[in-house]
Amino acid sequence: MKKTFIYSLLVIAGFTSFTSCTSESDVEYPKAKTTLFVENFTDNTDGQVLNSTGWANYAQAGTKKFTEEVYSGNGYAEFTSFGSSQASNIAWLISPAFDMSKQDGEKLVFQAAHAFLTSADNTLELMVSTDYDGNIANFNQSSWLSLPVTTPKPSNDFYEWVNSGEVDLSKFNGTLYFAFKVKGSGTNTSLDATYQIDNIRLYY
Repeated sequence: MKKTFIYSLLVIAGFTSFTSCTSESDVEYPKAKTTLFVENFTDNTDGQVLNSTGWANYAQAGTKKFTEEVYSGNGYAEFTSFGSSQASNIAWLISPAFDMSKQDGEKLVFQAAHAFLTSADNTLELMVSTDYDGNIANFNQSSWLSLPVTTPKPSNDFYEWVNSGEVDLSKFNGTLYFAFKVKGSGTNTSLDATYQIDNIRLYY
């Protein structure tokens, strides 16, 4: 039987929402959920390479990484290939580790937005791994699984926050990392969109 993780917080019974920088993009929790992890990027320094505690910011192809951004007092993670002058940019924002043996029924939600997205090849994916050891030097020895999730489409307005939907992580055991992976290009103008990520919650 899994037990409560040390980051646990009891969410008030009833329906509770978390808010992005736009009031119309709130997400409602089901009743009486326990939160394991929250990331709102509240400590961001606008425009610097993201180095939030516990996160790994990794450029797999090219040199561009996620940055810390702040707009109207709201912090979020951002990635764009624009201006990189590199044919391929693949960036990963990898979460802290979570012990999935301590509780049951884990779910993940987040919000994402885009600007200048025109191609389905300019992707944002949610990835998970149970054999990554937390050391970027060993990244290529780990396996990652892409999970179905709702992400912004070209039809969404620029900077419109899109709810991911509830992602079921309950089938995973042991140590789990989740990650946001973006593919783009700094030399192909159809692949140099901006992605923004915020309001990440892991709960059960």
